[in-house]
Amino acid sequence: MPLSCAAVATADLERVRSFLEAHVETSLFLLSNLAIFGPRLGEAWNSGNYRFVEEDGQIVAVFCLTRRGNLLVQAGGRADLAEVIMEACESEPIQVCGVAGEWATAEAIWNLLRADPWFEPGQGVRDVLYRLPLSDNEAAMPLPAPDGVAVRALEAGDFAQWERLNTAYLAELHLPLPVVDEAHEAEFARRTRARWWWGAFAGAELVATVGLNAAYGVVGQVGGVYTRPADRKHGIARAAMQLLMRDAQCYHRFAKLILFTGEDNPGARRLYDSLGFEMTGAFGLLLGARRPQPRTEISHKWEGGSGEAYSYEVRTWPARLSPGPGNFIFAHNLGGRQWRPMLIGESADLATLTVRNIGGRQMPTHVHFHPNFNPALVRRREADDLCARWMTAQPE
Repeated sequence: MPLSCAAVATADLERVRSFLEAHVETSLFLLSNLAIFGPRLGEAWNSGNYRFVEEDGQIVAVFCLTRRGNLLVQAGGRADLAEVIMEACESEPIQVCGVAGEWATAEAIWNLLRADPWFEPGQGVRDVLYRLPLSDNEAAMPLPAPDGVAVRALEAGDFAQWERLNTAYLAELHLPLPVVDEAHEAEFARRTRARWWWGAFAGAELVATVGLNAAYGVVGQVGGVYTRPADRKHGIARAAMQLLMRDAQCYHRFAKLILFTGEDNPGARRLYDSLGFEMTGAFGLLLGARRPQPRTEISHKWEGGSGEAYSYEVRTWPARLSPGPGNFIFAHNLGGRQWRPMLIGESADLATLTVRNIGGRQMPTHVHFHPNFNPALVRRREADDLCARWMTAQPE
């Protein structure tokens, strides 16, 4: 039976959660965001439209492209679903700038992204996934911090110091820096109220942070573990992690913690190994950006077989067009203002156009288009007129 993809409706939520819970250690971002923001794109940066892929009546993948541009995905390790997932994302108003999920699927999607000439890869490393069962762990025991260091849960008033360390942490990992505004500060305050951030202080100065970046049920996901370079190798991060572990068990009542860190980060891996974390798999947090798409030409007039001229806007392909009906021409630039049309047609929604609309081996360099809200019959008449002039004597 062929694969099918659909938006997650209210009636689908129970099945979607059951699928994600079966892969909970690599689904925390999806489960946590679904619980907080729901299955629809909203104003929050981590919200997005949830979709699922079905095969033989069974859900085999769940994914969400967030407003931030990160594609969160769970496909149970199936790399063969990458193209189906990416094709579904092409109808979104947001472009994919990164992917986070279990390694096999994340890597397959990352390879598709890297083939896009307008995508600029950033961080693209394989992370080691760790877990720590808390039921029999000694996390509940109070543990002393190094001399001169105090560890505690962070508060809203720690924002300025936390932001400095968080920026340094993201820069060190070559991750995108957030916009520091009122919404960013409000989100930090919300997380401190939920007891999701902890810090280590030397006097009044914050020198290390640890936190939770997702949680669902009895599972928490650790993130944001960072110590200032000058204060490393003194047991400070260990003390902050031990406080997090204690609160995870005693305050949040978690049964398990998970985290992921780079394969090439031996210092962090030694810390987690020494705290009792065990390797359980691989995770992909693969981030990039979109290059600006230059406009080589504002418009071009195409003459139809009837002699009528039609004015089309021109964009370098690939491009993301505005939603709505219209006519289009995929074309190859022959130099200057000379074009060879490859496919002429009309669409009920120009935003859904993809390279899969085109047959043959050569890819177009540009798309010519114009919004056209006339009935489909009128749009087809224009396309037929242009085909009569340009597509009847095309060379093989």
